[in-house]
Amino acid sequence: MTSSTESIVRSVANSIESIPESLETKEPWLLDQAELGSSSAPWYEDKSSNLKLSDISLIKENGGMLDKFEVVLPHPDERAHRPPPGFHTFYMNQLDMGLRFPIPRFITALCQHIKISPSQLALNSYSFLLALAVLLRYYSIPLIPYFLMQLVQIKRLGPGKFYLSHKGDHAFIKGNPSSHKGWMSRFFYDKRAEKKRNSWRCEISWRDNIYTLTPSTPEHSPNLVSFLDAMREKSYNAPELIKEDLLCHFGFSRKGVELVGDLAQRLIFSVKSKRCRVNLIKQHGFAIVVKHLPVIFNAKALHLLIMNGQLFVSLNVISDPTAEFRPAGGANAELGFSVERIGLMCSGGLPPEDFDSKNHGLREE
Repeated sequence: MTSSTESIVRSVANSIESIPESLETKEPWLLDQAELGSSSAPWYEDKSSNLKLSDISLIKENGGMLDKFEVVLPHPDERAHRPPPGFHTFYMNQLDMGLRFPIPRFITALCQHIKISPSQLALNSYSFLLALAVLLRYYSIPLIPYFLMQLVQIKRLGPGKFYLSHKGDHAFIKGNPSSHKGWMSRFFYDKRAEKKRNSWRCEISWRDNIYTLTPSTPEHSPNLVSFLDAMREKSYNAPELIKEDLLCHFGFSRKGVELVGDLAQRLIFSVKSKRCRVNLIKQHGFAIVVKHLPVIFNAKALHLLIMNGQLFVSLNVISDPTAEFRPAGGANAELGFSVERIGLMCSGGLPPEDFDSKNHGLREE
C-alpha cells in the first residue's frame, strides 16, 4: 500500500471519531439531467412532499422526538435533496422501519464513513441495519464502521438513492416489505430545537457516490467468525427485531418502552423457520410458571393458560397444568424452554403453529 493510500485510509478512519464541529448544509453533489443521460428529471427533482400539518404530531410521536426536535413541512416547490439550512430531510416511512431520534450514533458514524446523508438510505435499509445492530449488540460486537463494513453491502439503486443489505452469502435477516407505495412524497425537514454542536454527526448534503474504504482495525477487535457461526442456517424476521421495546433495550430508541419477556426468548421467536425455533427451544432449559384456569363454555372445557404474564386459550387438556418448571441441573434459563415434563400449547409465547395438538408438544416439521 502506498503512503498516499495509507493517508487516505487513516483520514477516513479518523473522521469517524473526529467529526467536524459544524456540518453545514452544502450544495448537493448530484448528477444533473444531462449527466444522467435522461430526458426526464431525476426523481428527487420531481417529487414534492404531500404531508399535511396534522402529520407533524404523528411524526414526532413515531420518531420519539418529543419537544427536542423541530419538524417543518416542505413547501410545494421544495425538494428532499435541498433542506433548509440546519435541517435534515427524512421520510415518514423511515420511521415505520425503526428510525428514531436522535439518530443512533452507529448509523450516523456509518453514513459519515461512506459520505452520504441518512435520508439517502432506502427504507428497508433502516430495518435491516437496526435488526443487524440488535443481533450484534446481543453478541457483544461493537457497532462501529469497521465491523459494519464487513457485514453490509452498499448498493446504488439510482440517482441519490442507496440500499444496505447483506454482504456475501450471510443472509440471515429477512422479512422486510417488498415495496412502500408513495414514500418519495412523504418527506419532512427536521432539526434539533436547541442549538447543539455536532447535532447530526454526519454529512447532511446529498451526493451520488459513496466511499467504501475499510476503516482501520480497532485496537481490540472481536472475531466475527463466532458471530457468523451463530447466524448460520438462521433467518431472522426483521420486523420482530425492531419492535419498540427491543430498540429501547439496546439504546436505539428513547421512548422508554420496557422489554417484554426474556431477551433470548424474543430472539428465538424472531427466527422465521419453525424447525429452527423448535430446535432452539429444545436445546436449552427455561424457567416458566404455568397457571391453569378451566372455564366451561358451550359445554366444552376452555382452558386459559397464564404463562409469563401472557394469556393463552386452549381446548386441549394438559396434564399437571399448574406445574412449575425449572431447568435441570441449574442450566442457564435464558435461551429456551423445558418441555420434557408436559407439552404446552404456547409456552411463554410459542406461536400456535409450532404446537402439535395431537401430542400436546412441539411440532417438528
